[in-house]
Amino acid sequence: MEAGEYHAMRAAEDRHWWYVGLHNLVIRMVRREAGRVGHPLDILDAGCGTGRLCELMQPFGTVTGCDMHPLALEASAGRGLGRLRRCDLAVDDLEAETCDLITFMDVLYHRAVADDKAVLQKLWRGLKKGGLLMLQVAAFESLRGAHDVAVHTRRRYRRGEVVHLLEEAGFTVEFATYRLLAWFPPALLWRCFTRLRPPRASDGKPLSDVSSPVSPRLNQLLAACVKAENVLLCAGFRLPLGTSVFALARK
Repeated sequence: MEAGEYHAMRAAEDRHWWYVGLHNLVIRMVRREAGRVGHPLDILDAGCGTGRLCELMQPFGTVTGCDMHPLALEASAGRGLGRLRRCDLAVDDLEAETCDLITFMDVLYHRAVADDKAVLQKLWRGLKKGGLLMLQVAAFESLRGAHDVAVHTRRRYRRGEVVHLLEEAGFTVEFATYRLLAWFPPALLWRCFTRLRPPRASDGKPLSDVSSPVSPRLNQLLAACVKAENVLLCAGFRLPLGTSVFALARK
């Protein structure tokens, strides 16, 4: 994504409702997996961004973060995270069967990923037998807008496409759903509007949605709504629409 987006991400990741909601869901799922396995997990956050998720997963095992961009690794190191490495999954291979859990949040759709199936096969190889991949991607091409320009979106997916890709890569898909159902209608309107008048930084570069200010009260309300939705997802409900696809897949 645009270099300025790493700074925006680092500033927003701890409190913005979108990140807070996603991380709440991931941690619920990680806690469940740690309980199932019964011992500390070897975790890889593939495409760790600015490191907040790595930080939150520390209580559940040994967490390694990898990313291809030096600004991401610099921001992650600033959180005090020691297990970081530069890795481009479009090129580099993971060591075989070293991870109990791999989180792969909003990376597969990036324009640097020319072959999404090949990247998923690398993640499959990196998991131990019985290991879990936790994945999120952007949903529905109809939601494409200025945000996608800012974060270098190559494509947006439908749930069935994600399931098919995971199965082709060798995974057994345990759960796949859309997320942020209530946000879908306003997001569609906002993306249509920003196609006509894309928000831009002072240097003229496009801005992502998380760069737009949200009032503290609204931010708190939206985070609470997403956490309520997360309770349903953790209970096994699958949503018919949303702005993201979220999946759990087992090796």
